[in-house]
Amino acid sequence: MGKTNVEYATDQITVYPAPCPFKCRYCWSQDPLWIHRTKNPNPIWEAEQLSRVRKPKTVVVSFTTDPYQPRELAERKTLETLTVLAASDHKVMVLTKSCVVETDFPQFAKWVQNRMDLWLGMTLTSVVAIDDEPLASPNPLRIKTLQNAHNIGLKTWVSIEPWIPDKTFPRQIIEATHGFVDWYVIGRLDYETRHGYTKIPKGYYREELKWVRALFDEFGFSPSSKPCERGYHIKRQLQENP
Repeated sequence: MGKTNVEYATDQITVYPAPCPFKCRYCWSQDPLWIHRTKNPNPIWEAEQLSRVRKPKTVVVSFTTDPYQPRELAERKTLETLTVLAASDHKVMVLTKSCVVETDFPQFAKWVQNRMDLWLGMTLTSVVAIDDEPLASPNPLRIKTLQNAHNIGLKTWVSIEPWIPDKTFPRQIIEATHGFVDWYVIGRLDYETRHGYTKIPKGYYREELKWVRALFDEFGFSPSSKPCERGYHIKRQLQENP
């Protein structure tokens, strides 16, 4: 099973092997090391093992590759993985950049009615489409999908990560989504020069974080390292190295 060092989750399940077909410029799933590590994922088995664990966990599906890439429409491995987890008491957090997830909204609604602790998350890097994510669903469509999820009663969350200098403006994202998002997590752009970005000057994020926190306070969101309603989390690395 995939343990994770992310502050807000205990486990993650990778459904499809790397590299992710969305080919986002900043994504480390294109790295040969990660391609090797996720060569033969076994998500159904991992979900079955987790379903036997009684202590509630927080499971993300998934950090490594997108669980709702186009092949999901034919293979349905993500749906099968979530179906296994639906019988557990774990908090299950889907994270995607794809509007393909709406295909499963009818099933999600049924699970939630049966008290599954299911959260739908979208990675948002802007309120507009950016060329760093050539094959993912454009940010405006992701925002619409989140709103649709909220409208059918799903808990929603947003990962504003990576925060790309001069492209990602968290205040714009928060202003556009706060009415239908329960929880936010914000993280910096890591290994920027490795992915072809300019080295980020120390202190780049610091001033903007003041305004981000003020905006969250204005909209009634409180700091929380765990997913909750009207909460937000600024990842440790961003706080320690803004």
